Amino acid sequence: MKKHLTILLLATCLVPNLNAQKNDYQWPLGFSPNNSEYRFFYNFNLDTPTITIRQDTFSCASYSASFCNDHGDILLFSNGHYIFNQSGRIVENSDGLNPTIPEWQPDFMFSYPGNGTGFFIQKPDDPNIVYFISLDFGLHPAQEWPYQFVGENLMVATIDLQANGGEGKALEKNKILLTGTLMAPAACKHANGRDWWIMVSNADENIHYSLRLDPEGFSAPDTQYIGSKPNPIPYDGGKSCQITGNCFSPKGNYYVDFNDQLGMSIFSFDRCSGLLTNERRIDYPAPDTFFNTYLFYRYQNGTGGVFSPNERFFYKTNAYAPGPPFIPGQIPHLYQFDLNLPTESLWALRDTINIVDSTDYHFPTNITNDAFYGAEMGPDGRIYVVHEGNSYCTVQYPNEKGRACKFIHDKPYFGVAIGSAIPYMPNYRLGPLDGSPCDTLGINNIPVANFRIDDSLDLLSRYFYDLSHHEPADWHWDFGDGTTSEAPSPLHRYDSAGIYQACLTVSNPYGADTLCRTLYLGVSATNTPTAIKPLVSISPNPFKDQIRIQLHEDLNHPVFRLFDQTGRLLRLEALLSMNVDINSREIPPGIYFWEVTAGGKKAGVGKLVKVE
Repeated sequence: MKKHLTILLLATCLVPNLNAQKNDYQWPLGFSPNNSEYRFFYNFNLDTPTITIRQDTFSCASYSASFCNDHGDILLFSNGHYIFNQSGRIVENSDGLNPTIPEWQPDFMFSYPGNGTGFFIQKPDDPNIVYFISLDFGLHPAQEWPYQFVGENLMVATIDLQANGGEGKALEKNKILLTGTLMAPAACKHANGRDWWIMVSNADENIHYSLRLDPEGFSAPDTQYIGSKPNPIPYDGGKSCQITGNCFSPKGNYYVDFNDQLGMSIFSFDRCSGLLTNERRIDYPAPDTFFNTYLFYRYQNGTGGVFSPNERFFYKTNAYAPGPPFIPGQIPHLYQFDLNLPTESLWALRDTINIVDSTDYHFPTNITNDAFYGAEMGPDGRIYVVHEGNSYCTVQYPNEKGRACKFIHDKPYFGVAIGSAIPYMPNYRLGPLDGSPCDTLGINNIPVANFRIDDSLDLLSRYFYDLSHHEPADWHWDFGDGTTSEAPSPLHRYDSAGIYQACLTVSNPYGADTLCRTLYLGVSATNTPTAIKPLVSISPNPFKDQIRIQLHEDLNHPVFRLFDQTGRLLRLEALLSMNVDINSREIPPGIYFWEVTAGGKKAGVGKLVKVE
């Protein structure tokens, strides 16, 4: 898959690589060899996520964190006790992480508890330095069941990827950034598109801490007092230390602080200042303790929370117990909250995405526990929910309201015990907030095209689901059958079976990008779209005085045409070689459409942006 995307007029000493798109493309899972059949990465590098066997011998059953390079190849991952390199070997000096967990916890000797409380971030000005930020546990000051454990220290380890001949080395570890009674940390890109915000909330009080990571390192924490949750709230840890992971929305406009027994607070977030505002409080109904049985929100489960890509919906995992007269087990629930509703209606008008009665899980009655744990957005645009045992569950279309989001039970099914692990992944593909007071580094959101192709009930129809990022403003689909669409995620029906090349071009005022995939529709046993190399690419984009047309195959009498936004033909050039340079000084700034035909057939299409 080739991207023809060129970034112009940027100060390279200040600008991060906007093509670093795949840092979250592999998720480590599985118990150690003596406890499970194998350990593996859930790998998003192919159009259909696959399992890739790991080479290490350690468990990531309760704790999973990872970091990939720009191409989606694993660089580092952790089970909370150690950091491993791309070969599965322990990075030098990375043992003994998170030291305060009681040594008498035998359940966690293979994998640290507190899934979703650690993540990796590159140093803003040095891609060879990676920070591992994690939350260390300690006893809650009250030490009362079920609130025994709490986040005690926010810590960082610094890894040099090039040390030891590329094997890596932890230059320092367990460096304390913040001490307190803490919830899980979350991270969001600063509005300048280079730095990071690290946000941590107090577990007992309406106190929130923010730290900024820039090329100079981590700032001292700033403290903000905001919120209306009842005080104090003991940390909702449970005997298995399932940390409740607060999170940001994909574009950084919202931050949620939640406690599984009482409710949650959704705040607006300012990526420039790092401040929270405009709390929207959702209080759960008081539990019915008849016969000492909770009917809502058991402390063991429900540690997952994630926003939809369009930030309209918030998804929250919870557990529900029927109570008497039924045998008191648990049924997992996934709730969808529509943030377009008034705050006072958010709880009452929530959607229960998965309607599960006891016969679906434990016939004839719900006699054992079942649970949803953590949840995270995958790079394929799906929400993955940990379903205890050997599977995840999936929300296929999280931007859709109610059942239209298409919740699928136990897919992917791994077939082996995986525990409760799912990594927390910051949005590595979030760019600058163009036009904000902090947009001072000259970084522009040059869009990157990406999409997936889903089956539909109609054998000749496919759903083209947009996964593009860095603020695309316009979408142009060429389905390869002579038809097009300008919708972000269209449903398209073909007239007949065949092999089609579907292309998506995304653009905004700063640039454009095109990606093509080949779709085998009813003509192959493998009816799966695969990424292909375009026949034609044009660079730079945006351009100033000249563009280069590059042919990647020997085409039959190729011809280039350039049109303005009204469809008026501006240039027509016969392409007599594999690389043709065209002078464009006389073309005024604006957005243009191009196409290359060969032998009367279309070989490539796209958009170009001319700048001053």
